[in-house]
Amino acid sequence: MPSPANALVDPLLVEAEIEAERTTAWVRIAIGLILAVGFFGIGGGASVGEHGGIRYPVIVIGFLGLGATSLIVVATRRYVPWLAYVFSAGDAAMITFNIWESLRVSHLSANWIAALPAIWAAPLILAVGALRYRPAIQLWTTVLLTIGYGIVVADLGFASYAAHRDAAVLDLTPGAALDRLFSLPPNVMRLVMLTLIGLITALVMTRSRRLLFRVVTEATNRTSLARFLPTEVASIIEAGKLAEWRRGRRQRVTVLFVDMRGSTSLAERMDPSRLSVLISSFRRRVTRAALMHGGVIDKFIGDGALLLFGIPEPKSDDPARAIACAREILRLIDGWNRKRRFDPPVRVGIGVHMGEAYCGVVGDDARLEFTVLGDMVNVAARIEQATKIFQFPLLASAAVVEAAGQGAAWIEVSHETLPGRMEPVVILVPRDSRKWPLTTGPVDNQ
Repeated sequence: MPSPANALVDPLLVEAEIEAERTTAWVRIAIGLILAVGFFGIGGGASVGEHGGIRYPVIVIGFLGLGATSLIVVATRRYVPWLAYVFSAGDAAMITFNIWESLRVSHLSANWIAALPAIWAAPLILAVGALRYRPAIQLWTTVLLTIGYGIVVADLGFASYAAHRDAAVLDLTPGAALDRLFSLPPNVMRLVMLTLIGLITALVMTRSRRLLFRVVTEATNRTSLARFLPTEVASIIEAGKLAEWRRGRRQRVTVLFVDMRGSTSLAERMDPSRLSVLISSFRRRVTRAALMHGGVIDKFIGDGALLLFGIPEPKSDDPARAIACAREILRLIDGWNRKRRFDPPVRVGIGVHMGEAYCGVVGDDARLEFTVLGDMVNVAARIEQATKIFQFPLLASAAVVEAAGQGAAWIEVSHETLPGRMEPVVILVPRDSRKWPLTTGPVDNQ
């Protein structure tokens, strides 16, 4: 079964290869036209006939025909990957044949390969071929070109200058210098460099493919993790700390529960699509507030949400940021009510508490889930539920208010035990908080 990265990258590479084949086709046609102009447009045709080089038109037609064929194959969507090997073999054959025919007609030995214009078609074909992102084809073309040049040398011979090596030191005429320039050692160096061009471009293509697969793989993994885990935790797991978070750890966390009031009755009366829009709009505002104050959305639960402050590492200002986030949610909800003129207005209850909790990742590789467990989480949930009793939208424990250094701005509303707990919890409300209106009725637009 292909990996998600392969499923995403393979179509891109196929598309790149098809585009590269189209570009290479036009390069072949351009080479054919240039050769045609050189052979027939500037007097080359006469010299070709004089030397009996009847194969020159075959070379021109070969390049033009190969280019046209590959264009047609691409245009008609009949291109398949193995055709790249066929077309590359055609390129190597035409370049080799061009060099061999040019030397044969000119009665030159293989020493003069580097002096021919056709030699520059080889790096051009290799450069364009790099667009395929298929190193195997690049190596295939490089090997064929090298073999082709070897065949030319074997057939036409290579003149040795060993006998003139000593005399060449004293011979300073341009002809002697030119002979030395096109002797065996310089030509071997040229062939080596041409081979290196092919090998290096193949290496570049290999590294580009690996980089592309790595980027797509990491992006896919990040997306997959982000579907189930908070972004902050997902980024840590990507860094190789999954085992640590699976073991879990105890740390100080500030928890914020927020819940939309009256959503059950709304679900009974509203059209599902309108209810979906309402809940989505509510979640966007919670997300905006969390991002603004550094909160981590652990999860959305229907029309409610659990936000954490102090993940992955606790900070001294976690309580203050949690309170600021709660106030921002209320501000955004208030603005939403005024903009949409809800009747009755959308109401929320927010409870904030802090303490030590277990934090960790549970589940298997197919579905991971970040979780926070502990008594303090239950207390935060109970405080959020207490907003229904006291009719205030925001309540917080004394521990949070004191840690945030905001004691003067809050007043106590309860010092009792919460449902399910034995010990009393001091619950505070902001001095500037107002009770909810007691009117009820349907929310009639989003």
